[in-house]
Amino acid sequence: MGAALTPGAHVHLALTRALRWSARRENRRLLFGPAGEELSQNDVWLLDAVESNGPVKLSDLASWQGVDKSTITPQVRRLEERGLLERRSGASDRRVVLLGITRHGRSVQQRRATAGAALIDTLLGAWPAEDRAAFATLFGRFADQLDAHAQLEPGRQESQPGPSPGGANGT
Repeated sequence: MGAALTPGAHVHLALTRALRWSARRENRRLLFGPAGEELSQNDVWLLDAVESNGPVKLSDLASWQGVDKSTITPQVRRLEERGLLERRSGASDRRVVLLGITRHGRSVQQRRATAGAALIDTLLGAWPAEDRAAFATLFGRFADQLDAHAQLEPGRQESQPGPSPGGANGT
């Protein structure tokens, strides 16, 4: 018999399985609902960052994603063309261009969050109520630690996007 796995090893294996599951196209459709047809995982991350942080500069969005502006520009442009994001002038400096989520983008995000929460509630439905509550609390705490760890990484911008309203629902 092999050595017992540490809690970190158990969580790592489970997280890897969950990420692999969520990366499959058919599962994204389940997790995102109808929005799964039109959104990639990266689209969701970008929309979450813009929605949860209000209008943001393209350079900040690129920094949060850990990519160059030239990499994120076509991704943002695609979301703009689909009516999910829009460019706005800064309130204090009209030369500053900010990205904001559109009404349609918010609607897509809400439908995605609702579908994801419903799926997770279904998957956890057979669990005792106290286990569901504990899992939600502990997984949320773990996600908070991941965010805090990203903020401490060398070379990373200190201001990281916070969880989106959709993220709070388990998506």
